[in-house]
Amino acid sequence: MRIDQKKIRELVARTSPYSADQLRREENVFYVGGNLPERQTIETLYDSHYQSNAALFHLSFGDEEHFANAESLARMIKKNFSAHLVGRIDFSPSPVLIERAYAAGVDILDIPLHAYDHARSAQHGRQPEERLRSLEHARAVFPRWSVVASLTAGIEPAGDTVAGIDALLEREIVPLVQLSEESASLPPEHLTRVFNHLQRGWQQKRVLLKPLLPLIFLTSPFVPAAPKGMLRGFIDSIEDRRLLASSDLRRLLRVKEVAESYESSGL
Repeated sequence: MRIDQKKIRELVARTSPYSADQLRREENVFYVGGNLPERQTIETLYDSHYQSNAALFHLSFGDEEHFANAESLARMIKKNFSAHLVGRIDFSPSPVLIERAYAAGVDILDIPLHAYDHARSAQHGRQPEERLRSLEHARAVFPRWSVVASLTAGIEPAGDTVAGIDALLEREIVPLVQLSEESASLPPEHLTRVFNHLQRGWQQKRVLLKPLLPLIFLTSPFVPAAPKGMLRGFIDSIEDRRLLASSDLRRLLRVKEVAESYESSGL
């Protein structure tokens, strides 16, 4: 991967693609709002997917009150489409909700931190300590490198974001950095420093990024270093299917284990 400087300017100016109330497609990624009606949403997804297969589905859960609706959508997406599903929960989910999201079919869980500095995060209405506890519990439920914490460049100094990247990697949580209007306050060289550090961290920790690449290429200034050849694309498609099958099997075994545990407890 390499950083495209022009893309940085474009991403700073655009609106966030994450919404619990909208359905949209960008290239090979579906952004699905968790508050949307189930039947109409699945029909629209199917029509678009049939014309050109999507590589990734991204489901934005709404607030906790509407969690069940997004949970149902996750089940329907996994039932009807063969692709990885990212779930984004922008609050501090309880251990029970994390287990439910995983059982419903979410392959990768993103609980945004937005800012690593706790004081600045609290200023933006976040509860960093609660979110970190949720991330730690998710790590015990989801496969390795399948828990993500998004940071927003510009909310805090670049040095704090870099420190957050390192701290998350040490916890085996995948850091992602997103750009927003706040990012315009940082000089371009500071943003480049953050993303260079992010890529080095991924490489040093050998983070499994492949399922997330379609999202990374849309929401960050990273672009592929070179176009794929036909053979490379074929090999990648086989690897995608292998990763997806492994994820589905692990989920099946965990859900069965949890169910048996409840039964043995008389619950």
